[in-house]
Amino acid sequence: MRARLLLVVVDAIVLLAAAACGGGGGANTGAPDTGAVETGAVETQTNPAGTGATAPKVQVPVPAAGDAIGPLSPAREVLLLQKALKELNFPVGKPDGQWGPKTQAAVKKFQRRHKLTADGLVGPKTAKAINKALQEQAQNP
Repeated sequence: MRARLLLVVVDAIVLLAAAACGGGGGANTGAPDTGAVETGAVETQTNPAGTGATAPKVQVPVPAAGDAIGPLSPAREVLLLQKALKELNFPVGKPDGQWGPKTQAAVKKFQRRHKLTADGLVGPKTAKAINKALQEQAQNP
């Protein structure tokens, strides 16, 4: 029991350190963090071109190179991530905006399934892969 608790504590420390250092698979460019994101939440709607395709119910923000969504991210970003993973049938529990072990496990499972580095953080590559999977699911219900 103590060994498992120690492992959980060490894992949490490693994740916090990785997030603080900009871990997530992207290159750290040394540029200041502007907090810019490429996407946010979107409502499902029919394509106005009349093709019948629908947009995903939710998309995750794509972090800038060198950044990642992880334990220290704003609750809004974590909530969008949790909703997206749940939509893709990765178990995160009830989406609440809190980064916890279920969220991290779901991210790692998604990363392994999509042949990405399974570091448990959502860098640009993982975020884009999640959004692509959501788009494909919306187009092929």
